[in-house]
Amino acid sequence: MPTFFYKAKKGPQETTDGSIEAATKEAAIGKIEQMGYVPIRISLQKDAPAPAANQGSVKNNFGLHQELFQKVSARDLNIFTEQLATLVKSKVPLFEAINILATQTENPALKNIIVSVSNSLKDGRTLSEALSKYPQVFPLLYINIIRSGETGGVLDSTLNRLAKFREDEEELRANITSALAYPIFIIIVGILTIFVLLTFGIPRIVSLFGEAQQSLPLPTRILIAISHGLRSYWFVFLAAVAMLVFFIRHSQTLKKEKIVFDRLKLKLPLLGNFAKKAMLAEFSRTFALLLANGIPVLEALHIAIPTLNNEIFKAELEKVHTDIVAGAPLSQSMKKSSWFPPFLTNMIAVGEKGGNLQDVLLEVSIFYEREVRKITKIITSLLEPVIILVMGLIVGFIVLAMMLPIFEINIGIR
Repeated sequence: MPTFFYKAKKGPQETTDGSIEAATKEAAIGKIEQMGYVPIRISLQKDAPAPAANQGSVKNNFGLHQELFQKVSARDLNIFTEQLATLVKSKVPLFEAINILATQTENPALKNIIVSVSNSLKDGRTLSEALSKYPQVFPLLYINIIRSGETGGVLDSTLNRLAKFREDEEELRANITSALAYPIFIIIVGILTIFVLLTFGIPRIVSLFGEAQQSLPLPTRILIAISHGLRSYWFVFLAAVAMLVFFIRHSQTLKKEKIVFDRLKLKLPLLGNFAKKAMLAEFSRTFALLLANGIPVLEALHIAIPTLNNEIFKAELEKVHTDIVAGAPLSQSMKKSSWFPPFLTNMIAVGEKGGNLQDVLLEVSIFYEREVRKITKIITSLLEPVIILVMGLIVGFIVLAMMLPIFEINIGIR
């Protein structure tokens, strides 16, 4: 019977190696798993394990390759997670699964990362340790979920949950983006049309009025002044737009300024309700995923807080975390804050009493995601007529300002 050499994980920090006899490689994997180990590498006797693709050319220095890592999109990461979950579920050893993905991945930056992860696994590190080298690509939540699966020996089911989580998250964002794509397109086309009229069309028509030597109406003079300003001081407008963009982006990195913006967003009519429910949906699903992987409530809350993109909710959840440390139940702590709706806190209380908090949170996330879709439809249905009305008023003003002098010239001729 063939003999297979193997290297396997005995625990989060311990590895073991040895040999085992089995009819096939799959049978050897089964025997190793029955021993309570997680296979990392298996090779037939007298055969050396296949080297990872492009292994020699990979550098582990994150600083030198940070610009490459930033090019890994969320979609690329989702595909990697789904494929890894499928391979591990099919009983392919983790080391071999990583090497397979290294050959299949089309994104060069992600390929380099996967090969580097393969090298780390070969050196005896866990998958979560290998991925934690690249925080620009693998978020803290992603790494903690995988670490929990490694600790519990259920990496296959953990990867499946993580892949499903990221798929649902991407689907929700795609729905929102697609719903807003048409209004944004209308705005861009309208702005370009008005810009062309003011910078190219108006000056040619104005030259005709100059030849008539007639005093122009107020709307026409205003329009000519705007057109002249755009043509003569376009760089000032461009600089103002650039400064506005820089200010908004810079404010997102400063906590005090971001708190002001986040509070303002939550208080806006309709848009504030949208932002709040989107945040609650994201928190509920993330929290449910962490609990489903066996992470305690206190630790799960600590991991979930940094994943949110709203400083108001972060601050409120930090208070909840402090209350739980002091011994208060999660639902009672959240009821102290006006930012958490009664539906959420009551459902959490039900989950705590029934011992199925992760299932309840998943249902809550589904509810809020459905609400987000409804609000998105309402916003888009209101945006389209408002945009058309505003653009129509602007174009109407331009047409009126150009037609008034012509009317006066006709009246003077008569």
